Amino acid sequence: MLAVTIALLAGASAVAVLSITDASRLVQSSSQAEQRDAGVLVTIVASQANQSGTYVWLYDYGWTSGPVGAVYVEGQPVHWSSTCGDDWTGDVCYISIVPPASGVLTVLVGGVSIAATV
Repeated sequence: MLAVTIALLAGASAVAVLSITDASRLVQSSSQAEQRDAGVLVTIVASQANQSGTYVWLYDYGWTSGPVGAVYVEGQPVHWSSTCGDDWTGDVCYISIVPPASGVLTVLVGGVSIAATV
């Protein structure tokens, strides 16, 4: 009787784990679709300012987003360089601003702007 109970519980556990995994995938795909529809394609994951310049790391979620188009600090365009190519989806890249800058940084990526304080 104990063996039958253990076998039934193991089967129920396997079904529960599969259900949780499927539900997690459904929620994740729904969340990604909502973010994509809202234009959330890229996020700023970190920034650092030191004597050599200001550096901002971006993460692309892997959806089509386009290249970095412009960078502004406090609403003013700044000279910048980047490791973000035209097709850098699903990857991390960084933007370098020399000399160092501080304030509200706005990055235009694929027609969407993201802002952070540096």
